[in-house]
Amino acid sequence: MEHLIIKYLQSHRTGLTVKECQEKLGTTELRKRICDLKDKGYVFTDVWEYGVNRYGMPTRYKRYWLLSTPKNK
Repeated sequence: MEHLIIKYLQSHRTGLTVKECQEKLGTTELRKRICDLKDKGYVFTDVWEYGVNRYGMPTRYKRYWLLSTPKNK
C-alpha cells in the first residue's frame, strides 16, 4: 500500500486526505502509512482543512503532500 500512496502523491499535486485515500486507494490507514514512510526517510508536509461531516457537524482533517523521497529510492 505504501508504494501506491507514494505513486499517487508523486502524480497528484492536490495532495491526499484520509477520505480520498479510502476512495481512490482503498485504505483508511493513510496516517499510519505516512508515519511508516517518514520512518523510512520520506518527507511530507500537511495542512489542516476544515469542513462539515455527514451529520452537519464541523470537522477537520489533514491533507498530505510528499516533499522528498530518501536518497536511495
